[in-house]
Amino acid sequence: MKTKKLFLIGSLLMSIILITTSCKKEKDDTTPVVPDPITIINGNHYFGAGSYGDIIRYEIDNTNKKFKYINETTNVSDSGSFVLSSNSDLNGVYEISIGSNFYYGIELADKMFATSLPSGNQQNSLCFGITSENNLSTAYTANDIAGKYIWISYSNLDDFEWGGYEILSNGTFTWQIGPDDDNDFDENTHFAGGGVGTWTVSQTDPSRIIFTDGVTTQIGSVYPGKFMLIDNGVGQGFTAGIKYPDSPVSQSSIAGVYRWLDVTPEGYLGVGHFTLPATGTTASYYYNYFNNPYLSSGTQTMTNFVRSTKINNAFIGQDTFDNDVFYTSFIVLPGEALLFFTWGDNGMVSYGVAGKIN
Repeated sequence: MKTKKLFLIGSLLMSIILITTSCKKEKDDTTPVVPDPITIINGNHYFGAGSYGDIIRYEIDNTNKKFKYINETTNVSDSGSFVLSSNSDLNGVYEISIGSNFYYGIELADKMFATSLPSGNQQNSLCFGITSENNLSTAYTANDIAGKYIWISYSNLDDFEWGGYEILSNGTFTWQIGPDDDNDFDENTHFAGGGVGTWTVSQTDPSRIIFTDGVTTQIGSVYPGKFMLIDNGVGQGFTAGIKYPDSPVSQSSIAGVYRWLDVTPEGYLGVGHFTLPATGTTASYYYNYFNNPYLSSGTQTMTNFVRSTKINNAFIGQDTFDNDVFYTSFIVLPGEALLFFTWGDNGMVSYGVAGKIN
């Protein structure tokens, strides 16, 4: 059996350049908001970011099955409709058809939204958003916003970075890139390491947070106690984080079915579900790829599904496909959502986002 590592090793691993302070497009709180040319619909609102590095606003009307987006980076906006998947393995998943292209969406209403719809920039393969309906100035205190997050950076799939990020109630933050092996993770180091900066709630849009490291300014948001999202700048993707608990989460607390979206290095767009067990070491998943000429759909079994011994909200499982062994790592917000990625002997296979949708 191969050593179980939560995070990828070596130069073949996926790179998602996160919070590095030297190569991101500068932004500030005065960045103009793109005028909304579309009739407002009654729905849930999300602050989102794309895997190319766009800032995107979403509105989802899940009663009338309508959506709209406004890409503030490319000045492109559009609206349309979706249907719920008729596939019993994809209950609750949104399906969006545009010409000959087929896209998916998942939503935890008023919490998070993810889609493979490019949303105003064809270079976006995966977009992720968290609710923009929280007023972080009046409904929450600095102590509410403060917390530790395990993050993954979503950009291209050449390398991979993950780590710890801590937002402090005094208006500062610290972060550090994680080690190659999760067994080397140290809470005292990997939340407080190489990166430092300041944060403040946006004065023009109190659902957003402005993160400044002294060199660059980035726009993001926090759903206190749940999610962190930071746009890394054009060409740099986004950083998504899940709140880090003070003690290890139980396996029983994460059990259930999580609907997911992912993307591969070739640009294949996947959708499916994970079934995570309350006990035992066997999990399973269903996958479906609309645009993959080599792999369409099926169900796989994971073995050796265990929690990381060092990271309180991380799990890993492995499976064998065509005689090759693959590993999937999960960062879990119990009962709600997870971030994940899969790799094998030849490098990165995919990364994605999932929500627990009934």
